[in-house]
Amino acid sequence: MVQGVQGDLAFADSGGPAGAVTLLLVHPMGADRRFWDACVAVWRGRYRCIAVDLRGCGASPAAQGAIPVPDHASALAAFITRHGFGPVVPVGCAVGAMIATALAGMQGDLTRALVVSNPGTATQPGARAALRDRAEQVRKGGMQAVIPAAIDIAFAGCRPDAARQVWAERFAALDPAAYALQIEGILDAEITPFLAAIACPTLIVAGGQDRLLQPDHARLIHRALPQSELAEVPDGAHFIPYQRPAEFAGLVSGFLDRVL
Repeated sequence: MVQGVQGDLAFADSGGPAGAVTLLLVHPMGADRRFWDACVAVWRGRYRCIAVDLRGCGASPAAQGAIPVPDHASALAAFITRHGFGPVVPVGCAVGAMIATALAGMQGDLTRALVVSNPGTATQPGARAALRDRAEQVRKGGMQAVIPAAIDIAFAGCRPDAARQVWAERFAALDPAAYALQIEGILDAEITPFLAAIACPTLIVAGGQDRLLQPDHARLIHRALPQSELAEVPDGAHFIPYQRPAEFAGLVSGFLDRVL
């Protein structure tokens, strides 16, 4: 495992067999590259897994302002090009899925295939108001101001387990100002303009218990992408790769076996 910081992004590179497919792993809001650890444990030895900390997240340098989805995608494209990693398979969850979709739409030459879990198409007006309120709460009262509600909704229907406890501890330890900036970066998020430019095979994974980005978002993306497959996990919550890593990793491996 190689870890480091290059430019605006910290990353961990699992390495892999010669000629292995490279997965670029894009975490959701409120997380960092450790989100993917359990999936990487399944994929290690088969794929090269490069998990990044998005700009302003994890060990990446602090952001000076809110970073919108296209800017995150541009940073990833520069990172791929700088290191000669491409073309890659971006794999993203939730907001990370929106960023991965923007990357595939903006830089198709860097993308062999695309995997999105719990994707959203846009930040809806009701969600925008709730997100603004959350950013204000954490600025005034720290992360504890939105706990446990933020964790409960993301883990809806999930049994309490060690993974949830680790998530809760990491979430509570976030810098409130940095988290508020993450929220403000997605207030006007909209990925539908990128869909028409995506020509690569795409796997879309939706959670039936996702209370934040319901399966209708995934179905819309599926209808817009002729080369896409939709896998619905009826009892999946908002972070399927983290909450059900073995199942998710298997879905991804099966998909890549079919299309690459």
